[in-house]
This record gives sequence, C-alpha cells and structure tokens, in this order.
Amino acid sequence: NVNVTQAWNNFSSNINLVELADQLRRLGEALGNEAKEPSQKLAVGAIAAAEQSARDKDGPKVLEYLKTAGKWAFDVAEKIGVELAKDAIKVALGL
Repeated sequence: NVNVTQAWNNFSSNINLVELADQLRRLGEALGNEAKEPSQKLAVGAIAAAEQSARDKDGPKVLEYLKTAGKWAFDVAEKIGVELAKDAIKVALGL
C-alpha cells in the first residue's frame, strides 16, 4: 500500500524498532487484560502482529497492523504511557 509506505517513510526517521516492539509488547499485555468485545480481541492480535513486524524490521507492516488495531489501542497506549507506540498508532490512523 503506497499510503502506508509513504507514512512509514515520513515517520521512520524517528523510530527505534526494537524500542517500538518492546512498547507494543507492553501495550498488547494491557489490551489483553482489558479486552472483552470481539473487536478488542482482534486489536490485541493486531498489536501482536505489529510487534512481530517491528522485530522483523518491517516498518510498513507495523503501520498496517496498527491501523487495524484502531482507536481503542491508541487510547490504551496513551493511558499506559507507551509514547512511541502511541505515536506510531497515531500515524497509522492518520490522526
């Protein structure tokens, strides 16, 4: 997807993918503890996939999965203070 690649190219200069993966792991744990609805459970899976993509150094894929995770993941990221993950989700969602 050209838009995802462009977004990644604009965002990637500030990104440490190892740190992002660690924050996504923390976010995934927090989401897993709160997930009740099916859409929330899907967000947990999307965050796990984004974490794996970050570990695989595939930035555009990270953003694709974060877009799927949605606004709830952004809100929880903000609440628990994982700033890099929050910023990445913000870019993915176009906020």
